[in-house]
Amino acid sequence: MKEQNTLRHKGVRATVVLLVLAALLAVSAVLAIGIGSVFISPSRVLEVLFQPTDLTNTDSIIVHNMRLCRVVASLFGGAALALAGLLLQILFNNPIADPYVLGISSGARLFVGLAVLGGVTFGLSSDNSWFMFAGGFVGSMVMMAVILAFAQKIKSVTSLLIVGMMLSYLCSAAVGIMTSLSDNDAVADFTRWGMGSFSLMTWDNVKVLAVVCGVFFVLSFLLSKSLNLYLLGEAYAKTMGVNARLLRFLIILFSGVLTAVVTAFAGPVAFVGMSVPHISRLLLKSEDSRVLIPACLLLGAVFGVVCDLLARTVAAPGELAVGNITSCVGVPLVLFLLLRKNKSGRY
Repeated sequence: MKEQNTLRHKGVRATVVLLVLAALLAVSAVLAIGIGSVFISPSRVLEVLFQPTDLTNTDSIIVHNMRLCRVVASLFGGAALALAGLLLQILFNNPIADPYVLGISSGARLFVGLAVLGGVTFGLSSDNSWFMFAGGFVGSMVMMAVILAFAQKIKSVTSLLIVGMMLSYLCSAAVGIMTSLSDNDAVADFTRWGMGSFSLMTWDNVKVLAVVCGVFFVLSFLLSKSLNLYLLGEAYAKTMGVNARLLRFLIILFSGVLTAVVTAFAGPVAFVGMSVPHISRLLLKSEDSRVLIPACLLLGAVFGVVCDLLARTVAAPGELAVGNITSCVGVPLVLFLLLRKNKSGRY
């Protein structure tokens, strides 16, 4: 009876948290569309959103042609990075694993740099959204393979994070060499992209982002039961019929794809994948992937939209890189986790 009450309480808590996060996402998205150099009230935003684009109306032009694309991009981008971080934390069994910290974003950045700065396009246009995604995906997978190779030899989480940092520096050095040898126009475009920003996203980019993310969001949720079993230990998961090798491959594939599709278009955005899953666990007080995945998606989307809004309004009429805003949240959280580990001996 007590166990049933506990499960019921957790279920109610999860439902409330998910509903609150969904409401926060709706509110933050509407506010982000309305706030800017020209303020549009929330009621007017909702009115314009459900109407076709009217080129004779200023509000319609601002909403449909300027702000909506960016808000949708930050929504999907934040959710994708949060889910990628959660999957990596389950794989490595620590809450500090993150596409940026482990250097996976840097791998994607390097291969996108090869296309933009090095001209390695295999005869294809570097402006093609699918080509940019493919370049980021290859870079993510290469870096993930290297990280996993080190993980087989290094059991210390701290040492593995250091390896990720070293690989990031190596990728940055390679990008720096290409930057020195490239023409000024390519360097200017790549520098803006490399700071991490949703401002450069086009509707073609957003379509690719939405399609890829939508597919892998659903596929990740379908893995919830296996992920829960994997958290209890690989040996236990195997006894329950989980193909651990296949599951590891799918986690690597899913996290690599989600990291690549965001990095290819928005550049490397730091610490979303580390911060959001940890906050979601604190809100839910649960490790159950069936509720943790939706919570991460919703909170990641809110995180992305709010951080992007701050990036374009805090220093208006100038603009900050969204990666700077996310780092201001992520770095203190990393320090908190490290201090907590030193005191308790565990995360």
